[in-house]
Amino acid sequence: MIVCEVNGRHPSLSQKEILEVFFWGVSQLMPRKENLDVRIDIYNIDDNVTGYHCKTDIHEIEIEKDQNISDFITALFHELVHVRQTERRIFSDESIAYYDRPTEIEAYQLQEELYIKWKKNFQSTRQ
Repeated sequence: MIVCEVNGRHPSLSQKEILEVFFWGVSQLMPRKENLDVRIDIYNIDDNVTGYHCKTDIHEIEIEKDQNISDFITALFHELVHVRQTERRIFSDESIAYYDRPTEIEAYQLQEELYIKWKKNFQSTRQ
């Protein structure tokens, strides 16, 4: 079973909408995935970042709450790419500069592709 717990609030998105984005992203990135446990924490992150992912006994995603809707969704997609990488046992090489890491190159590329696809899908289903 795929489980997602959302803690905290975004100023413009309901928890239901965040879960819809999450489950849509998982369906795009991991369509055959049957078991996944994710917690999304939404709050003001002190660092100058939009999100984090780490894996303990569950996948933990932290997202900066003070972002517009498109940046928030894009950041969530970025972190979901890291969830997929971790599930595939692909890990970041910390010895490589951040933007040169293959894991980050993939996450930045896919976040944009997913956002464009999501936006097209989102708009077509609500017209």
